Amino acid sequence: MATIFTRKDKSGNLRFYGNLSLDGKRFRKYLGTSKRVAQQTLSELEYSLRFEVADEENRNNVTFHQASISFLRDIELKGISSGHIYVIKGKLKAFNSFLIKGKIPLLSEIKVADAHSYIMKRTKKRLHNKYSSVQDDYCPKIKAVTLNKDIQIIKRFFNYCIDMEWMDRNPFRSVKPFKVKSNGQRYHFTPDQLELIMANAGRFHDFYYLLLHTGIRCTDAYKLKPEHFDGKYIKVQMNKTGDFLHVPIPEHVLDVLQPRMGLCTLFAPLKSDRQRRNCVKNIQRLFEPDFVRKNNINLHTFRHTYAHNMLNKGVPKEVLQTLLGHRSIKTTEIYANWVRKEELERWVYML
Repeated sequence: MATIFTRKDKSGNLRFYGNLSLDGKRFRKYLGTSKRVAQQTLSELEYSLRFEVADEENRNNVTFHQASISFLRDIELKGISSGHIYVIKGKLKAFNSFLIKGKIPLLSEIKVADAHSYIMKRTKKRLHNKYSSVQDDYCPKIKAVTLNKDIQIIKRFFNYCIDMEWMDRNPFRSVKPFKVKSNGQRYHFTPDQLELIMANAGRFHDFYYLLLHTGIRCTDAYKLKPEHFDGKYIKVQMNKTGDFLHVPIPEHVLDVLQPRMGLCTLFAPLKSDRQRRNCVKNIQRLFEPDFVRKNNINLHTFRHTYAHNMLNKGVPKEVLQTLLGHRSIKTTEIYANWVRKEELERWVYML
């Protein structure tokens, strides 16, 4: 475990030091006078002490937990976004818990059967939340998309372990992704629903307004600062992909946000997980629980609504792809296909 502590020198200036415990040994090192530099230096020190594996005996004794710290450090240095790293960390932590229960601490002890057993266990797991019954049969199962993400991330982790020569083969190599059944639809709010939401938005009004009229992901909107606005443009690094979103923003949205431009962060209260949950519940409480669960009503529904409205106005899907920050046009085409279905129905019912 690594910790940072401070001491004052004779001039009264703070000096940062690091403590690191490893295999019963304690290390102490002076890290400088800057907290940011101290944290980075301590992280690099921990990385070098834990994972500079020199001989065959040590390679065979690397634990999953040790390797996961090394892997997370590696992808962080490669510039992966913090949001993506958070997701990866969660997936690895879940698999590590499975290994601990099975008393499988070392990488060398993980078998192909363990990989299949873990995924099978995940397929049977059900999600409990406010809108789910206490009875398992009424709780939604983990979706195939989520399971495929688990497989993808853990496979990538074990490939890294192979590159580091901690393993000879990937135990997840034979685990195949699940087929994803999708009707291609994304629920969007109707005008009446939007009127109801905005009338009951309260302190979240400006945040909802921004999401609805820009299509920006809520995870990116949480961190918006005045410096992210360049005239009539918004430029922010997206949490999901790490790419930069640089798109124009409507003037009426800028007018709504103008009183917040003097703040350090436009939506500072939403840094709290509790306030973020309240922001979602403020919408969900307006609808029946079955409707919320069936249509997965959350803040992302504003993004679906924005995409649907833009396509209905005749915006080309290539333009919408840029506005939404999609890497692949196929993702944008999901919205386009849905609008096409509605257009067909409109013509049929007119005849």
